[in-house]
Amino acid sequence: MLSQDKITCLEFSLVPGVGAITFKKLIDKFSNPANVFKADLIDLLSVEGISKKTADNIIKGAPMDILDKQLKLIDKYGVDIITASDSAYPENLKFIYGAPQVLFVKGDILPDDYFSIAIIGTRQCSFYGREMASRLGRELVERGMTIVSGGARGIDTQAHTAALKAGGRTIAVLGCGLDVAYPKENKKLFEDISKNGVLISEFPMGTPPDKGNFPMRNRIVSGLSLGVVVIEAPKRSGALITARLAIEQGKEVFSVPGAADKFNSCGSNQLLRDGAKLVESADDVLEELQPLLRHKINEIKLKKNKSGSEAAPNKHNSDLTADEEKVYGLLSAVPAHIDDILLKCGLSMGLVFGALTQLELKKMIKQLPGKRFVTA
Repeated sequence: MLSQDKITCLEFSLVPGVGAITFKKLIDKFSNPANVFKADLIDLLSVEGISKKTADNIIKGAPMDILDKQLKLIDKYGVDIITASDSAYPENLKFIYGAPQVLFVKGDILPDDYFSIAIIGTRQCSFYGREMASRLGRELVERGMTIVSGGARGIDTQAHTAALKAGGRTIAVLGCGLDVAYPKENKKLFEDISKNGVLISEFPMGTPPDKGNFPMRNRIVSGLSLGVVVIEAPKRSGALITARLAIEQGKEVFSVPGAADKFNSCGSNQLLRDGAKLVESADDVLEELQPLLRHKINEIKLKKNKSGSEAAPNKHNSDLTADEEKVYGLLSAVPAHIDDILLKCGLSMGLVFGALTQLELKKMIKQLPGKRFVTA
């Protein structure tokens, strides 16, 4: 059951002419939707960009039959509303230009979803494209990342599916209402995502998948993520729109190289020429994001220490020896080579290998090919 504050936010978002930017301008002026509805015409018109027509619509409020229908559908499909002022609102999305002020969600948004990577590409993907989307999706969730994509056919579907099969989390951002399965063949996939991740849309319930919705959807895909990986994108594609939006939002852009003579590779290869990071494995993504990841992890540790929580980031910490604690403290979701671990920890090779073995047995770390280690 939605709280009254959320219902008021929902009603405000349903007013004709009130989009994400207008919504934020009015909230900045009047603090909350309830105050906006109480404002008179002169006060509303004092806000830059507010037309008389929009002001009149706000004074009238959203049609009650539309609001009532939305509330019934939200209840029927087990959907929740998250507003920009909620603590659960995704951190990465909050500060982009035109951030949606109301999100329809099915599933739980978790704090660790800050560590999200978008994997996107063409609907008409090749076998190579499907394999790369599956491989990257699996590798990234194994390193603790959340996979974000748009729920479309092709690359999106492969990335979502791989994340779920690997036991990880994934977020699907839809260009329609959450009660509308589009494409229809992904209905079961969307049900699985809502149980092991989250479905998100800024569009009211019942909204059909109109063509104009998807560029708006794409800004949320990139906005939720620390970076965007493009796999197989023709010269004119939604994936390239998302990549451009990611650049505008200050996010990292990655691209998987494709065959030079393939239509689907034209756009993704152009991204590489324009400076996107070339990606062959998850390590290429994490290496580029390493400073950002380490900064966030240290920030989380600092908050825990200030709140009186244990300084150690793992529940097994009380079971560790001093050597194991020292080695574990050097590891994160970013792969660390054995030579770097030896150099930084100051312990002998025997002690380091012994600590790594015990940490693996306790399922606190994983060893990757090439003598590299990550936290589990």
